Amino acid sequence: MADSESSRTLPGISIEKNDATSCKADETPTIITRRNLLSHTARVLQQRFTDMAPRTKRGPAPVREIWLRWWSLHQQHLRQSRRVRKLNDRLMEDLDGYPSVAIDGLEGESPYVATTYAEIRHLSSKIGAGRANAARSTLRQRRQAWKKADARIGYSAALRRERDLDRSAGISANVVLLMPPSSLMEVAAKLHCLLELHDPRLRHEHEPWLQLRRLLKELVELRQRPDYER
Repeated sequence: MADSESSRTLPGISIEKNDATSCKADETPTIITRRNLLSHTARVLQQRFTDMAPRTKRGPAPVREIWLRWWSLHQQHLRQSRRVRKLNDRLMEDLDGYPSVAIDGLEGESPYVATTYAEIRHLSSKIGAGRANAARSTLRQRRQAWKKADARIGYSAALRRERDLDRSAGISANVVLLMPPSSLMEVAAKLHCLLELHDPRLRHEHEPWLQLRRLLKELVELRQRPDYER
């Protein structure tokens, strides 16, 4: 399983260097806390793995190579997600929301808000054919305006890129967690990946997440000992 997973090709995604973790691993915080543990671990792992000599033997990629690929994709995905949110807010501000049409209800009823032609068709028996046709025409015009604004702002294209990155990062993460480690630092990389995926914002205060963070901290601190071995 691991061999087949590690041989997958991730389509259309380039690997970029991450500025946030490109500084030296020696820039260790005075105190490693739960809040800076993951970012500090990423710097340590990136420095350690990129400094290692490339492998010369053929075979499945080791955890360190897959982790570097996943971390780059993961950071790209986070940045793209922020960009998508900004573009979505801009699109919503320009058009006052998603394409929709408000249809006055019958006496005593609240107005209907339709976002699809199917909803208008469902209401046609209540509002009459003439009002239904007018509602469809209005919705069509607003959808066209949405498409023009979307093409100008680039929201849909950014969203597709975000989904591609999410898929590729997810595949790499699964391979990181599946592959057997060959060193303590690769164990730390697997644990770092797990925590980044499931508890990056310290929302899980219960066990085993607290122990997992303590274990990761111990592994990272272990490399600083004079008698440390790979």
